[in-house]
Amino acid sequence: MAIMRLNKNTFRISRPMNQNILVGVIFFCLPGIYTAVVGLGAGGGRSSSGRVANQTNSILYGMFALFGFLGGTIVNLLRPKLSMMFGSIGYPLYVGSMWFYDQTGQTWFPLFAGAVLGCTVGILMTCAVMISISYPEEHQKGLFIAQQWMIRSIGASVGSAIALSVNIDKATPEGIGGGVYLTYVIIQCLPLFIAGFFIIDPKNVVRDDGTHLALFKPLTFKQQLKAFVKCFTNRQLLIMFPALLGCDMALALTSTINGFYFNLRTRSLNNFIFQVVQFFGSLIMIFILDSKYITSRKRRGLVGIVFMGVVSIAACGGLYGWLETVKFTSFTSTPARDWTHSTYPGLLVLYMLFGLIYSAYQLLAQWVIGCLSNDPTVLAQYSGFMTGSFSLGICISFVIAAEGVPQWGQVTFQFILYVFGVIGMAYIMMYEVKESNYFREENTIAPVYVEQQEAVKDENAAENQPVEESRQEKIASGISTNESCSNSQLNTREVGVSKA
Repeated sequence: MAIMRLNKNTFRISRPMNQNILVGVIFFCLPGIYTAVVGLGAGGGRSSSGRVANQTNSILYGMFALFGFLGGTIVNLLRPKLSMMFGSIGYPLYVGSMWFYDQTGQTWFPLFAGAVLGCTVGILMTCAVMISISYPEEHQKGLFIAQQWMIRSIGASVGSAIALSVNIDKATPEGIGGGVYLTYVIIQCLPLFIAGFFIIDPKNVVRDDGTHLALFKPLTFKQQLKAFVKCFTNRQLLIMFPALLGCDMALALTSTINGFYFNLRTRSLNNFIFQVVQFFGSLIMIFILDSKYITSRKRRGLVGIVFMGVVSIAACGGLYGWLETVKFTSFTSTPARDWTHSTYPGLLVLYMLFGLIYSAYQLLAQWVIGCLSNDPTVLAQYSGFMTGSFSLGICISFVIAAEGVPQWGQVTFQFILYVFGVIGMAYIMMYEVKESNYFREENTIAPVYVEQQEAVKDENAAENQPVEESRQEKIASGISTNESCSNSQLNTREVGVSKA
Protein backbone atom coordinates (compact mmCIF):
# COMPACT_ATOMS: atom_id res chain seq x y z
CA MET A 1 0.00 0.00 0.00
CA ALA A 2 1.26 3.44 -0.91
CA ILE A 3 2.23 5.86 1.83
CA MET A 4 -0.21 8.77 2.00
CA ARG A 5 1.44 12.08 1.16
CA LEU A 6 0.06 15.31 2.55
CA ASN A 7 -0.96 17.99 0.07
CA LYS A 8 -3.51 20.77 -0.28
CA ASN A 9 -6.28 18.20 -0.80
CA THR A 10 -5.51 16.08 2.26
CA PHE A 11 -7.75 17.93 4.72
CA ARG A 12 -10.18 19.50 2.25
CA ILE A 13 -13.73 19.02 3.56
CA SER A 14 -15.17 18.59 0.06
CA ARG A 15 -12.84 15.66 -0.61
CA PRO A 16 -14.79 12.37 -0.99
CA MET A 17 -12.57 10.43 1.41
CA ASN A 18 -12.82 13.10 4.10
CA GLN A 19 -16.62 13.07 3.89
CA ASN A 20 -16.52 9.30 4.28
CA ILE A 21 -14.15 9.50 7.28
CA LEU A 22 -16.48 12.03 8.93
CA VAL A 23 -19.30 9.51 8.61
CA GLY A 24 -17.01 6.97 10.27
CA VAL A 25 -16.41 9.40 13.16
CA ILE A 26 -20.17 9.80 13.53
CA PHE A 27 -20.46 6.01 13.69
CA PHE A 28 -17.68 5.93 16.30
CA CYS A 29 -19.81 8.08 18.61
CA LEU A 30 -23.19 6.49 17.95
CA PRO A 31 -23.09 2.68 17.51
CA GLY A 32 -19.97 2.53 19.69
CA ILE A 33 -21.63 3.99 22.76
CA TYR A 34 -24.83 2.10 21.96
CA THR A 35 -22.74 -1.09 22.10
CA ALA A 36 -21.48 -0.12 25.56
CA VAL A 37 -25.04 0.23 26.84
CA VAL A 38 -26.03 -3.09 25.28
CA GLY A 39 -22.94 -4.68 26.81
CA LEU A 40 -23.93 -3.43 30.25
CA GLY A 41 -27.49 -4.63 29.72
CA ALA A 42 -30.66 -2.62 29.13
CA GLY A 43 -31.20 -0.18 31.97
CA GLY A 44 -27.53 -0.39 32.91
CA GLY A 45 -27.77 -4.06 33.77
CA ARG A 46 -30.95 -4.17 35.89
CA SER A 47 -31.87 -7.77 36.52
CA SER A 48 -35.50 -7.07 35.52
CA SER A 49 -34.64 -5.54 32.17
CA GLY A 50 -34.77 -8.59 29.86
CA ARG A 51 -38.46 -8.19 29.01
CA VAL A 52 -38.02 -4.48 28.32
CA ALA A 53 -35.04 -5.19 26.06
CA ASN A 54 -37.05 -7.69 24.00
CA GLN A 55 -39.98 -5.30 23.64
CA THR A 56 -37.70 -2.42 22.71
CA ASN A 57 -35.79 -4.47 20.12
CA SER A 58 -39.02 -5.59 18.48
CA ILE A 59 -40.17 -2.01 18.03
CA LEU A 60 -36.71 -0.70 17.14
CA TYR A 61 -35.93 -3.17 14.36
CA GLY A 62 -39.44 -3.05 12.96
CA MET A 63 -39.17 0.72 12.52
CA PHE A 64 -35.56 0.33 11.36
CA ALA A 65 -36.69 -1.93 8.52
CA LEU A 66 -39.50 0.42 7.46
CA PHE A 67 -37.38 3.58 7.48
CA GLY A 68 -34.45 1.72 5.99
CA PHE A 69 -36.47 0.90 2.88
CA LEU A 70 -37.77 4.49 2.76
CA GLY A 71 -34.31 5.86 3.51
CA GLY A 72 -33.17 6.26 -0.10
CA THR A 73 -36.09 8.51 -0.95
CA ILE A 74 -35.68 10.49 2.29
CA VAL A 75 -31.92 10.97 1.76
CA ASN A 76 -32.44 12.15 -1.82
CA LEU A 77 -35.02 14.67 -0.62
CA LEU A 78 -33.30 15.89 2.58
CA ARG A 79 -29.71 15.52 1.28
CA PRO A 80 -26.91 14.06 3.45
CA LYS A 81 -26.44 16.93 5.93
CA LEU A 82 -30.03 16.96 7.18
CA SER A 83 -30.28 13.18 6.90
CA MET A 84 -27.22 12.64 9.10
CA MET A 85 -28.38 15.27 11.60
CA PHE A 86 -31.84 13.73 11.86
CA GLY A 87 -30.34 10.25 11.97
CA SER A 88 -28.15 11.20 14.95
CA ILE A 89 -31.04 12.14 17.22
CA GLY A 90 -32.21 8.65 18.13
CA TYR A 91 -29.09 7.29 19.82
CA PRO A 92 -28.71 9.82 22.69
CA LEU A 93 -32.46 9.70 23.23
CA TYR A 94 -32.28 5.91 23.55
CA VAL A 95 -29.38 6.01 26.02
CA GLY A 96 -31.22 8.68 27.99
CA SER A 97 -34.28 6.43 28.12
CA MET A 98 -32.15 3.64 29.60
CA TRP A 99 -30.99 6.09 32.25
CA PHE A 100 -34.63 6.97 32.95
CA TYR A 101 -35.58 3.30 33.20
CA ASP A 102 -32.65 2.56 35.50
CA GLN A 103 -33.84 5.29 37.86
CA THR A 104 -37.62 4.81 37.71
CA GLY A 105 -38.33 1.34 36.35
CA GLN A 106 -40.97 2.84 34.02
CA THR A 107 -40.99 1.33 30.53
CA TRP A 108 -42.83 3.90 28.39
CA PHE A 109 -39.77 6.03 27.66
CA PRO A 110 -37.51 3.14 26.51
CA LEU A 111 -40.28 1.84 24.23
CA PHE A 112 -40.82 5.31 22.75
CA ALA A 113 -37.07 5.89 22.36
CA GLY A 114 -36.70 2.50 20.67
CA ALA A 115 -39.28 3.51 18.07
CA VAL A 116 -37.56 6.86 17.50
CA LEU A 117 -34.15 5.20 17.19
CA GLY A 118 -35.54 2.75 14.64
CA CYS A 119 -36.81 5.64 12.51
CA THR A 120 -33.66 7.73 12.72
CA VAL A 121 -31.08 4.96 12.37
CA GLY A 122 -32.76 3.73 9.18
CA ILE A 123 -32.08 7.11 7.58
CA LEU A 124 -28.61 7.42 9.13
CA MET A 125 -27.46 4.03 7.84
CA THR A 126 -28.93 4.58 4.38
CA CYS A 127 -27.09 7.89 4.05
CA ALA A 128 -23.84 6.34 5.26
CA VAL A 129 -24.06 3.43 2.81
CA MET A 130 -24.84 5.83 -0.04
CA ILE A 131 -21.73 7.88 0.74
CA SER A 132 -19.53 4.78 1.01
CA ILE A 133 -20.49 3.38 -2.42
CA SER A 134 -21.15 6.52 -4.49
CA TYR A 135 -18.38 8.92 -3.41
CA PRO A 136 -15.30 6.75 -4.17
CA GLU A 137 -13.79 6.05 -7.54
CA GLU A 138 -14.45 2.51 -8.71
CA HIS A 139 -11.10 1.12 -7.56
CA GLN A 140 -11.63 2.53 -4.03
CA LYS A 141 -15.12 1.30 -3.17
CA GLY A 142 -13.85 -1.47 -0.91
CA LEU A 143 -11.65 1.03 0.94
CA PHE A 144 -14.48 3.52 1.51
CA ILE A 145 -16.91 0.90 2.80
CA ALA A 146 -14.20 -0.60 5.03
CA GLN A 147 -13.20 2.83 6.40
CA GLN A 148 -16.67 3.29 7.83
CA TRP A 149 -16.69 -0.24 9.24
CA MET A 150 -13.22 0.03 10.79
CA ILE A 151 -13.86 3.38 12.48
CA ARG A 152 -17.24 2.10 13.60
CA SER A 153 -15.67 -1.07 15.01
CA ILE A 154 -13.08 1.00 16.89
CA GLY A 155 -15.91 2.95 18.50
CA ALA A 156 -17.79 -0.24 19.27
CA SER A 157 -14.61 -1.78 20.69
CA VAL A 158 -14.10 1.23 22.96
CA GLY A 159 -17.73 0.99 24.05
CA SER A 160 -17.38 -2.75 24.66
CA ALA A 161 -14.13 -2.18 26.56
CA ILE A 162 -15.98 0.22 28.85
CA ALA A 163 -18.60 -2.44 29.50
CA LEU A 164 -15.89 -5.07 30.09
CA SER A 165 -13.99 -2.86 32.53
CA VAL A 166 -17.16 -2.23 34.52
CA ASN A 167 -18.12 -5.91 34.58
CA ILE A 168 -14.69 -7.59 34.78
CA ASP A 169 -15.12 -8.77 38.39
CA LYS A 170 -18.90 -9.11 38.39
CA ALA A 171 -20.91 -12.26 37.88
CA THR A 172 -24.31 -10.58 38.26
CA PRO A 173 -25.67 -7.36 36.68
CA GLU A 174 -25.60 -4.09 38.58
CA GLY A 175 -26.83 -0.66 37.64
CA ILE A 176 -24.38 2.03 36.61
CA GLY A 177 -24.10 5.59 37.83
CA GLY A 178 -25.76 8.63 36.35
CA GLY A 179 -22.39 10.18 35.55
CA VAL A 180 -21.59 7.34 33.14
CA TYR A 181 -24.93 7.77 31.40
CA LEU A 182 -24.41 11.51 31.15
CA THR A 183 -21.00 10.97 29.56
CA TYR A 184 -22.54 8.59 27.02
CA VAL A 185 -25.28 11.07 26.11
CA ILE A 186 -22.82 13.95 25.67
CA ILE A 187 -20.61 11.88 23.35
CA GLN A 188 -23.64 10.81 21.32
CA CYS A 189 -24.77 14.40 20.89
CA LEU A 190 -21.48 15.31 19.15
CA PRO A 191 -22.45 13.78 15.74
CA LEU A 192 -25.33 16.23 15.48
CA PHE A 193 -22.80 19.07 15.34
CA ILE A 194 -20.30 17.14 13.19
CA ALA A 195 -22.99 16.55 10.59
CA GLY A 196 -24.28 20.10 10.80
CA PHE A 197 -20.89 21.74 10.30
CA PHE A 198 -18.94 19.31 8.12
CA ILE A 199 -21.22 17.06 6.03
CA ILE A 200 -21.82 18.76 2.66
CA ASP A 201 -24.13 18.28 -0.30
CA PRO A 202 -22.93 15.66 -2.84
CA LYS A 203 -23.01 18.26 -5.61
CA ASN A 204 -20.20 20.10 -3.79
CA VAL A 205 -18.00 17.03 -3.34
CA VAL A 206 -14.90 17.33 -5.56
CA ARG A 207 -12.26 14.70 -6.30
CA ASP A 208 -8.55 15.48 -6.06
CA ASP A 209 -8.37 15.89 -9.85
CA GLY A 210 -11.02 18.62 -9.73
CA THR A 211 -13.93 16.59 -11.07
CA HIS A 212 -17.31 16.34 -9.39
CA LEU A 213 -19.17 13.09 -8.77
CA ALA A 214 -22.18 13.62 -11.00
CA LEU A 215 -24.84 15.99 -12.21
CA PHE A 216 -27.63 16.25 -9.64
CA LYS A 217 -30.87 17.03 -11.41
CA PRO A 218 -33.76 18.04 -9.15
CA LEU A 219 -36.33 15.26 -8.83
CA THR A 220 -39.91 15.64 -7.64
CA PHE A 221 -41.35 13.60 -4.80
CA LYS A 222 -43.35 11.62 -7.36
CA GLN A 223 -40.19 10.74 -9.28
CA GLN A 224 -38.45 9.68 -6.06
CA LEU A 225 -41.45 7.55 -5.11
CA LYS A 226 -41.37 5.81 -8.50
CA ALA A 227 -37.66 5.11 -8.05
CA PHE A 228 -38.39 3.67 -4.60
CA VAL A 229 -41.07 1.32 -5.93
CA LYS A 230 -38.81 0.20 -8.80
CA CYS A 231 -36.31 -1.17 -6.27
CA PHE A 232 -38.80 -3.89 -5.35
CA THR A 233 -39.07 -5.03 -8.96
CA ASN A 234 -35.36 -4.63 -9.75
CA ARG A 235 -34.12 -8.10 -10.73
CA GLN A 236 -30.58 -7.42 -9.52
CA LEU A 237 -31.72 -6.32 -6.06
CA LEU A 238 -34.14 -9.24 -5.75
CA ILE A 239 -31.34 -11.69 -6.55
CA MET A 240 -29.25 -9.99 -3.85
CA PHE A 241 -32.09 -10.09 -1.30
CA PRO A 242 -31.11 -13.38 0.46
CA ALA A 243 -27.55 -12.06 0.92
CA LEU A 244 -28.84 -8.75 2.29
CA LEU A 245 -31.38 -10.45 4.56
CA GLY A 246 -28.69 -12.59 6.18
CA CYS A 247 -26.06 -9.88 6.67
CA ASP A 248 -26.94 -8.81 10.22
CA MET A 249 -28.17 -12.17 11.50
CA ALA A 250 -24.76 -13.04 12.92
CA LEU A 251 -25.31 -10.34 15.54
CA ALA A 252 -28.74 -11.59 16.62
CA LEU A 253 -27.74 -15.26 16.79
CA THR A 254 -24.51 -14.73 18.72
CA SER A 255 -26.06 -12.22 21.13
CA THR A 256 -28.88 -14.67 21.88
CA ILE A 257 -26.43 -17.46 22.73
CA ASN A 258 -24.12 -15.07 24.57
CA GLY A 259 -26.92 -13.63 26.69
CA PHE A 260 -28.25 -17.04 27.73
CA TYR A 261 -25.17 -19.21 28.20
CA PHE A 262 -22.54 -17.00 29.88
CA ASN A 263 -22.21 -14.88 33.00
CA LEU A 264 -21.94 -11.09 32.84
CA ARG A 265 -18.18 -10.64 32.59
CA THR A 266 -17.87 -13.37 29.93
CA ARG A 267 -20.68 -11.78 27.92
CA SER A 268 -18.81 -8.48 28.09
CA LEU A 269 -15.57 -10.12 26.93
CA ASN A 270 -17.34 -11.87 24.04
CA ASN A 271 -18.95 -8.59 23.02
CA PHE A 272 -15.54 -6.88 23.02
CA ILE A 273 -13.94 -9.63 20.92
CA PHE A 274 -16.85 -9.58 18.46
CA GLN A 275 -16.32 -5.86 17.85
CA VAL A 276 -12.51 -6.03 17.56
CA VAL A 277 -12.62 -8.81 14.96
CA GLN A 278 -14.84 -6.65 12.74
CA PHE A 279 -11.91 -4.29 12.20
CA PHE A 280 -9.74 -7.07 10.83
CA GLY A 281 -12.59 -8.49 8.76
CA SER A 282 -12.92 -5.13 7.03
CA LEU A 283 -9.15 -4.94 6.51
CA ILE A 284 -9.11 -8.35 4.82
CA MET A 285 -11.86 -7.32 2.43
CA ILE A 286 -9.95 -4.17 1.39
CA PHE A 287 -7.03 -6.27 0.22
CA ILE A 288 -9.35 -8.57 -1.73
CA LEU A 289 -11.86 -6.16 -3.27
CA ASP A 290 -9.42 -3.32 -4.07
CA SER A 291 -6.46 -5.56 -4.88
CA LYS A 292 -4.00 -4.16 -7.42
CA TYR A 293 -2.82 -7.68 -8.21
CA ILE A 294 -6.20 -8.78 -9.58
CA THR A 295 -7.00 -6.31 -12.35
CA SER A 296 -10.49 -7.64 -13.16
CA ARG A 297 -13.25 -6.30 -10.92
CA LYS A 298 -15.30 -9.45 -11.57
CA ARG A 299 -12.45 -11.68 -10.41
CA ARG A 300 -11.85 -9.63 -7.28
CA GLY A 301 -15.52 -9.89 -6.44
CA LEU A 302 -15.60 -13.64 -7.01
CA VAL A 303 -12.53 -14.15 -4.80
CA GLY A 304 -14.25 -12.19 -2.03
CA ILE A 305 -17.48 -14.17 -2.47
CA VAL A 306 -15.68 -17.53 -2.32
CA PHE A 307 -13.77 -16.41 0.79
CA MET A 308 -16.94 -15.33 2.59
CA GLY A 309 -18.79 -18.44 1.46
CA VAL A 310 -16.15 -20.70 3.00
CA VAL A 311 -15.99 -18.71 6.26
CA SER A 312 -19.79 -18.50 6.61
CA ILE A 313 -20.39 -22.19 5.99
CA ALA A 314 -17.51 -23.17 8.30
CA ALA A 315 -18.85 -20.93 11.09
CA CYS A 316 -22.36 -22.38 10.84
CA GLY A 317 -20.98 -25.92 10.80
CA GLY A 318 -18.80 -25.19 13.81
CA LEU A 319 -21.74 -23.70 15.71
CA TYR A 320 -23.81 -26.82 15.01
CA GLY A 321 -21.03 -28.88 16.57
CA TRP A 322 -20.65 -26.60 19.59
CA LEU A 323 -24.40 -26.58 20.33
CA GLU A 324 -24.42 -30.38 20.23
CA THR A 325 -21.28 -30.68 22.37
CA VAL A 326 -22.60 -28.49 25.20
CA LYS A 327 -26.15 -29.92 24.89
CA PHE A 328 -27.47 -26.39 24.59
CA THR A 329 -31.15 -27.36 24.27
CA SER A 330 -31.05 -29.26 27.58
CA PHE A 331 -30.73 -26.06 29.64
CA THR A 332 -33.97 -24.65 31.02
CA SER A 333 -32.22 -21.74 32.75
CA THR A 334 -28.96 -19.94 32.14
CA PRO A 335 -25.88 -21.97 33.16
CA ALA A 336 -23.94 -18.69 33.53
CA ARG A 337 -20.70 -20.20 32.26
CA ASP A 338 -17.47 -18.29 32.85
CA TRP A 339 -14.54 -17.93 30.45
CA THR A 340 -12.67 -20.39 32.66
CA HIS A 341 -15.11 -23.19 31.70
CA SER A 342 -13.89 -25.94 29.35
CA THR A 343 -16.56 -25.18 26.74
CA TYR A 344 -15.47 -21.56 26.30
CA PRO A 345 -12.50 -21.84 23.86
CA GLY A 346 -14.65 -23.43 21.16
CA LEU A 347 -17.21 -20.65 21.25
CA LEU A 348 -14.45 -18.04 21.39
CA VAL A 349 -13.22 -19.19 17.96
CA LEU A 350 -16.79 -19.22 16.62
CA TYR A 351 -17.43 -15.75 18.07
CA MET A 352 -14.40 -14.47 16.20
CA LEU A 353 -15.61 -16.06 12.96
CA PHE A 354 -19.08 -14.57 13.31
CA GLY A 355 -17.59 -11.18 14.16
CA LEU A 356 -15.61 -11.37 10.92
CA ILE A 357 -18.75 -12.43 9.02
CA TYR A 358 -20.80 -9.59 10.51
CA SER A 359 -18.54 -6.94 9.01
CA ALA A 360 -17.00 -8.66 5.98
CA TYR A 361 -20.17 -10.28 4.61
CA GLN A 362 -22.11 -7.02 4.78
CA LEU A 363 -19.15 -5.11 3.35
CA LEU A 364 -19.04 -7.54 0.43
CA ALA A 365 -22.77 -7.21 -0.23
CA GLN A 366 -22.50 -3.41 -0.23
CA TRP A 367 -19.52 -3.58 -2.60
CA VAL A 368 -21.35 -5.85 -5.05
CA ILE A 369 -24.33 -3.50 -5.21
CA GLY A 370 -21.96 -0.54 -5.41
CA CYS A 371 -20.56 -2.12 -8.59
CA LEU A 372 -23.95 -1.77 -10.30
CA SER A 373 -23.84 2.03 -10.55
CA ASN A 374 -21.83 5.17 -9.79
CA ASP A 375 -24.81 7.56 -9.71
CA PRO A 376 -25.35 8.85 -6.12
CA THR A 377 -29.09 9.34 -6.68
CA VAL A 378 -29.53 5.77 -7.89
CA LEU A 379 -27.26 4.35 -5.20
CA ALA A 380 -29.21 6.20 -2.49
CA GLN A 381 -32.28 4.15 -3.44
CA TYR A 382 -30.20 0.96 -3.58
CA SER A 383 -28.75 1.84 -0.16
CA GLY A 384 -32.25 2.20 1.26
CA PHE A 385 -33.16 -1.24 -0.07
CA MET A 386 -29.98 -2.66 1.46
CA THR A 387 -30.53 -1.03 4.85
CA GLY A 388 -34.15 -2.13 4.99
CA SER A 389 -33.15 -5.69 4.11
CA PHE A 390 -30.36 -5.75 6.72
CA SER A 391 -32.69 -4.63 9.49
CA LEU A 392 -35.54 -6.88 8.34
CA GLY A 393 -33.19 -9.85 8.61
CA ILE A 394 -32.10 -9.08 12.15
CA CYS A 395 -35.72 -8.33 13.10
CA ILE A 396 -36.76 -11.78 11.83
CA SER A 397 -33.86 -13.33 13.72
CA PHE A 398 -34.88 -11.71 17.02
CA VAL A 399 -38.51 -12.76 16.46
CA ILE A 400 -37.42 -16.35 15.81
CA ALA A 401 -35.41 -16.30 19.05
CA ALA A 402 -38.29 -14.73 20.98
CA GLU A 403 -40.68 -17.43 19.72
CA GLY A 404 -38.48 -20.08 21.28
CA VAL A 405 -37.19 -21.67 18.08
CA PRO A 406 -34.23 -23.91 19.06
CA GLN A 407 -30.79 -22.55 18.26
CA TRP A 408 -30.11 -25.27 15.70
CA GLY A 409 -33.19 -24.05 13.82
CA GLN A 410 -31.87 -20.48 13.87
CA VAL A 411 -28.48 -21.65 12.61
CA THR A 412 -30.15 -23.64 9.83
CA PHE A 413 -32.15 -20.62 8.67
CA GLN A 414 -29.02 -18.48 8.70
CA PHE A 415 -27.03 -21.18 6.87
CA ILE A 416 -29.65 -21.32 4.10
CA LEU A 417 -29.52 -17.55 3.67
CA TYR A 418 -25.72 -17.61 3.50
CA VAL A 419 -25.75 -20.30 0.79
CA PHE A 420 -28.38 -18.58 -1.35
CA GLY A 421 -26.72 -15.23 -0.65
CA VAL A 422 -23.35 -16.42 -1.91
CA ILE A 423 -24.97 -17.93 -5.01
CA GLY A 424 -26.87 -14.69 -5.68
CA MET A 425 -23.79 -12.50 -5.26
CA ALA A 426 -21.77 -14.78 -7.53
CA TYR A 427 -24.47 -14.59 -10.22
CA ILE A 428 -24.60 -10.79 -10.03
CA MET A 429 -20.82 -10.60 -10.16
CA MET A 430 -20.53 -12.87 -13.20
CA TYR A 431 -23.47 -11.71 -15.29
CA GLU A 432 -24.61 -8.24 -14.14
CA VAL A 433 -21.51 -6.32 -13.05
CA LYS A 434 -19.45 -4.49 -15.69
CA GLU A 435 -15.72 -3.91 -15.39
CA SER A 436 -16.56 -0.20 -15.26
CA ASN A 437 -19.71 1.92 -15.23
CA TYR A 438 -17.98 5.09 -16.38
CA PHE A 439 -19.45 6.44 -19.64
CA ARG A 440 -22.48 4.14 -19.17
CA GLU A 441 -24.62 6.44 -17.03
CA GLU A 442 -26.07 9.75 -18.07
CA ASN A 443 -25.35 11.82 -14.97
CA THR A 444 -22.06 10.46 -13.62
CA ILE A 445 -18.71 12.16 -14.26
CA ALA A 446 -15.59 10.05 -14.77
CA PRO A 447 -12.27 10.97 -13.13
CA VAL A 448 -9.63 12.54 -15.38
CA TYR A 449 -7.39 9.47 -15.47
CA VAL A 450 -10.29 7.33 -16.70
CA GLU A 451 -10.93 9.70 -19.59
CA GLN A 452 -7.25 9.67 -20.44
CA GLN A 453 -7.16 5.87 -20.43
CA GLU A 454 -10.27 5.75 -22.58
CA ALA A 455 -8.73 8.20 -25.01
CA VAL A 456 -5.64 6.03 -25.37
CA LYS A 457 -7.70 2.88 -25.95
CA ASP A 458 -10.14 4.32 -28.45
CA GLU A 459 -9.76 7.50 -30.47
CA ASN A 460 -13.50 7.60 -31.11
CA ALA A 461 -14.15 7.57 -27.39
CA ALA A 462 -11.67 10.40 -27.01
CA GLU A 463 -13.55 12.49 -29.56
CA ASN A 464 -17.08 11.74 -28.40
CA GLN A 465 -17.79 10.46 -24.89
CA PRO A 466 -15.08 12.35 -22.96
CA VAL A 467 -16.32 15.57 -24.58
CA GLU A 468 -19.72 14.84 -23.10
CA GLU A 469 -18.10 14.07 -19.74
CA SER A 470 -16.26 17.41 -19.93
CA ARG A 471 -19.52 19.21 -20.64
CA GLN A 472 -21.13 17.55 -17.62
CA GLU A 473 -18.21 18.54 -15.41
CA LYS A 474 -18.55 22.16 -16.51
CA ILE A 475 -22.25 22.06 -15.59
CA ALA A 476 -21.43 20.50 -12.20
CA SER A 477 -18.81 23.20 -11.62
CA GLY A 478 -21.25 25.95 -12.53
CA ILE A 479 -19.28 26.95 -15.64
CA SER A 480 -21.06 28.11 -18.78
CA THR A 481 -21.38 25.42 -21.44
CA ASN A 482 -21.79 27.86 -24.32
CA GLU A 483 -18.08 27.58 -24.98
CA SER A 484 -16.85 25.05 -27.49
CA CYS A 485 -15.67 21.77 -25.97
CA SER A 486 -12.52 21.53 -28.02
CA ASN A 487 -9.75 19.05 -27.31
CA SER A 488 -7.66 21.76 -25.68
CA GLN A 489 -10.43 22.43 -23.17
CA LEU A 490 -10.44 18.82 -22.08
CA ASN A 491 -7.21 19.52 -20.24
CA THR A 492 -8.57 22.40 -18.12
CA ARG A 493 -9.84 20.28 -15.22
CA GLU A 494 -7.77 22.33 -12.82
CA VAL A 495 -10.64 24.83 -12.87
CA GLY A 496 -12.50 22.44 -10.60
CA VAL A 497 -9.60 22.35 -8.18
CA SER A 498 -9.41 26.11 -7.92
CA LYS A 499 -13.15 26.32 -7.32
CA ALA A 500 -12.95 23.67 -4.59
